Amino acid sequence: MINIYQNCKKIKFISCEVILDEVKEKIPIEWEVTSIEKRLHDRSDTLREKLQKEINDSQGYETIVLGFGLCGKSVEGLVSKGTTLIIPKCDDCIAMFLGSVEEHKKQSKKEPGTFYLTRGYIGDADENIIGGSPDIRGKYDEETWKWVIKEMLKNYKRLVFINTGNYNPGKWRQIAVKEAKKLSLQFEEVKGTGTFFKKITGSKWDGDFIIVDPGQKVTADMFDN
Repeated sequence: MINIYQNCKKIKFISCEVILDEVKEKIPIEWEVTSIEKRLHDRSDTLREKLQKEINDSQGYETIVLGFGLCGKSVEGLVSKGTTLIIPKCDDCIAMFLGSVEEHKKQSKKEPGTFYLTRGYIGDADENIIGGSPDIRGKYDEETWKWVIKEMLKNYKRLVFINTGNYNPGKWRQIAVKEAKKLSLQFEEVKGTGTFFKKITGSKWDGDFIIVDPGQKVTADMFDN
C-alpha cells in the first residue's frame, strides 16, 4: 500500500512512555513528541481526557500519530477536528512489542493468564512492579495490600519478559525473573520484533493502523480484525 502521508513533515507523536522507550532513538528528527505517563492507564477516563487535550493542542500539525492501541477503550471517543489521526490497530501495546496482533493472539492462546513486561514498563522500579503504582499502593496497609495483589493475580500463571531487541535486556530480564519468583508466576522470555515500531517511525501506515479522518470520532469497532 502506498501511504499518502509518508511525505508529511509536520507530524506530532503522542505516545505512552512505554512505547516511546522502544522507538525514541528511531523517531525522525522532524517529528514533535509528547510522552504520556504509563500510570494513566490505570484510569481510562483520565487518560482519554489527557489524550484529547494533547490532540486539541496539536491541531497545527498535518498528522498526529498515537503511540497507543485501544488500551481499555481509552482512545474511544477521541476526535481530531482538523488533523488526521493515525492509531495502531491493536487492543494494547503487547501486540506492538510482539510485532503483530497475530503473535499476541498466539501467546494469549498459549497461556491466557499472562502478565507482560518490557524495559519501558519496568522503568526505574526494582520492586512492586505489578500493581505498584503509588496512587494504588498508598490506599492500603501491608496486609490488605498483599490480599489485593493476590486477587489481582489470581487468574495469572505466567510472567513474560518480551525481548524486543531494542536494548541490552540483561538488567531488565533479571528484574522480571525476580518479580515472577516473588509472585509465584512461571517466567518465560519471548522474543519480540521491531515490525510495528518500524512501521510507526517509517510512516508506513498500512492495514495495521487506523487512519481517522479529521472530525471523525474514534470507535472501538475500528479495532476489530
